[in-house]
Amino acid sequence: MHWMKAMYDAGLASDAVLQRCRGVARLRFERRGPVTRVIERYAASPARLLAPRPGAAAPEVVLANTSGGVAGGDRFEIAVSVGPGADATVTGQAAEKIYRALDLPAQMATQLDVAADATLEWLPQETILFDGAQLQRQISVTLAEDARLLMAETVVLGRQAHGEAFRDGKLQDRWRIDRAGAPVWRDAIQVAGGAPSLEAPSGFAGARALATIVYAAPDAAAHLETLRALLPSASPFAGATHVRGLLVARLLGDEAGALKQGISDIIGTFRGAVLDRPSRAPRVWLC
Repeated sequence: MHWMKAMYDAGLASDAVLQRCRGVARLRFERRGPVTRVIERYAASPARLLAPRPGAAAPEVVLANTSGGVAGGDRFEIAVSVGPGADATVTGQAAEKIYRALDLPAQMATQLDVAADATLEWLPQETILFDGAQLQRQISVTLAEDARLLMAETVVLGRQAHGEAFRDGKLQDRWRIDRAGAPVWRDAIQVAGGAPSLEAPSGFAGARALATIVYAAPDAAAHLETLRALLPSASPFAGATHVRGLLVARLLGDEAGALKQGISDIIGTFRGAVLDRPSRAPRVWLC
């Protein structure tokens, strides 16, 4: 077995040895009378889009990765467009796993466009970086003046159930949100495996899971205290603020499963109170 490993390691420098995936998913929703319809649905393997239940006023589309995870050098591109007056939810089938990178980082780019009087929920499940994983992720959002967006993203560093720490690897996470053509929010996080900031009180303070919740809407400021009241039940290390029509909440968790349950409860209560949705997280979260 040692000679097989030596042959495999010797070939890693050759890009021909390593298969690369380029997953693409595109969705476009439009209002048709009293309901929202999926007008465009395109997916290139290993990305897959699971069809919504027909007849639902606000369709829920589930994004899946048939490869089971994302390896170094893989690229995933996701684009979601919601037309005027449309109402939709996009979620994830399961946690996205980012495997240890052998050479190149994985790249993920998400573009969300929400038109006038439209509503989008972007609620993927957590992204788990294995020890040694490298991920470059960019999330770009464009909103009309009166568009509404509820989104939640959670990043987990290391597989805690395996007793794995994030000793090596890198996360580069960049967010940009624009409303009516003007910049509203810019955010960037860079985390290196084993860095002192993972333990520092001014950094992750020993936590290994980070969740971000964003609610963008003309009435966002009116719901700040509602969101803040929900945070302590999910994490003692959490806070929320309002900036230019945007609510932003950040939560740290020592245990990814507990934080996910807390986020699920927050999303369920908040969407029920603010967006007239069922007071629960998307059903796929509960499977």
